[in-house]
Amino acid sequence: MAIDLDVALDTLIEERTISLHHAELFSKVLSQDNGDRIKPFHTISSEILRKVSRKETHYDQTPVQIVLGMMVDPLLWQMIPMIKVSHSDILKLIQKEEQHVSFVSFFDNKNKYILTPYVESAYAKRPIDRTDLDKKIIEVDERVNICSMIFSDELIKLFPSKDTVASPWSTDIAMRIPGVDSIKTASFKKIYRDLVFNSFETKDWSASDGMVSFINNYQTEYAKSILPSSLKINLELLYNKINPFGWTRLFALYLISGLCFLLILLVHIFFANNFFQHLASICYFVIFSGFIFHFFALALRWYISGHAPWSNAYESVIFIAFATMLAGIVFVKKSDFALVASSLVASMLLFVANLNWLNPEITNLVPVLKSYWLMIHVSVITSSYGFFGLSAFLGFLSIIFINMSSIEIVQKKVKDLTIINEQSMMIGLFLMTVGTFLGGVWANESWGRYWGWDPKETWALVSCIVYALILHIRLLKSERYVYYFNVCALFGFSSILMTYFGVNYYLDGLHSYAAGDAFPIPSFVLPTLIIFIVISLFGFFRFNKWISQ
Repeated sequence: MAIDLDVALDTLIEERTISLHHAELFSKVLSQDNGDRIKPFHTISSEILRKVSRKETHYDQTPVQIVLGMMVDPLLWQMIPMIKVSHSDILKLIQKEEQHVSFVSFFDNKNKYILTPYVESAYAKRPIDRTDLDKKIIEVDERVNICSMIFSDELIKLFPSKDTVASPWSTDIAMRIPGVDSIKTASFKKIYRDLVFNSFETKDWSASDGMVSFINNYQTEYAKSILPSSLKINLELLYNKINPFGWTRLFALYLISGLCFLLILLVHIFFANNFFQHLASICYFVIFSGFIFHFFALALRWYISGHAPWSNAYESVIFIAFATMLAGIVFVKKSDFALVASSLVASMLLFVANLNWLNPEITNLVPVLKSYWLMIHVSVITSSYGFFGLSAFLGFLSIIFINMSSIEIVQKKVKDLTIINEQSMMIGLFLMTVGTFLGGVWANESWGRYWGWDPKETWALVSCIVYALILHIRLLKSERYVYYFNVCALFGFSSILMTYFGVNYYLDGLHSYAAGDAFPIPSFVLPTLIIFIVISLFGFFRFNKWISQ
């Protein structure tokens, strides 16, 4: 019986699939989101599908086809499995096994929402007290609510106000067509649904396409002064399709090419050969091409958003990845390992950027960030994170080399990397110090004081002091200076992590996203710390053998 239902559902999906040509026309239709940003329908559809299904496409349909289908044919799409549920306990609650479930699966025979008591329980807890199940319940509940708003025509706002461009857009309007049922003319959506269903039967989409022209003309008539240009719309569509910072783009390029480059350089240390030198040149070209692509992707995002692409957590991470690559490009002439390190660190940062807890959505600036200081202060201080990140990885790489071998050529590589590490750290400290002073100027303009011991300000100062102390280790004039410096470079980066992530998510302040409740520490932090400590301890004993030789 279940198989028959699945077959019938697949047949209905095939029969009621929005025309690809119609979807492409609709993809350029503008809509207003909850943050008042006006963006193409393709953008909001992609965001919805990624949020609800954790996919770029579904059932061989584009995001625009799916969201339009949800709007015009809610009864069908409420039965289609598309809401991602990964937690086994939640699947048991709704009596499902597959990880994509339908909207109706979350309601019992009495039409009551099954997750209600669990959602209330999760929100009643402090963030730090929430279990993994609580977090997944909140995520799934949000996906269900998004679908509910689409099905009830409460989410997609296509029509600007006739009164003023400052007023919020609406989801529906009356068309007032002579000779047509007055009940239907009171709603654009009803007329559009009838035309789409007629197109399903006749395969003629000309009338439905005409409704797209109606929306475009309506928006031009009542909101022309605030609509983005055709160039900006087309570039945003291009940005969406390229998805430059996604898993299969820059992240994969930096990671794969960086690992290959590292392997080639390690082999080349012990087996000098022109063949490996040619391979290294290819890797260099690929990584440098990725850096150029990264630059243009940031510039494209800047043009689309209308502001510098480092205004939120996601944007700052992808910019720090760019700054890290810039640091590698700066020092590549001194050592190819600098480019390897920057490429791998950039891939780690892009990995973080693609995690569920960072939102890649392009948004409008909040009022406090609408200042030219955003471009100056934030760019300078986040650039320093890139150089410090390179320093940390070079420190880690040097410790690995110390553990790996004690032959003379390896010792020379470690000393060369240490010199580059020092120079990278100096640049990072300079940028952070200047950025902190510039932040004080912006703070005076925004809040009427230069310094207020806000958590972000305090930890920026702490980081400056930490790295100033590390750079002065040379004054010890110890034989173990190389080891001490690289270990401190590795663990000193924890102050940057606290300044950037810790303040934002754990402390309550003017710069943070927290509200006084601490978030649980990620599970990978402790194992990573233990690994670094163990490697560093082994490195200490290995380095003692170096200096005793």
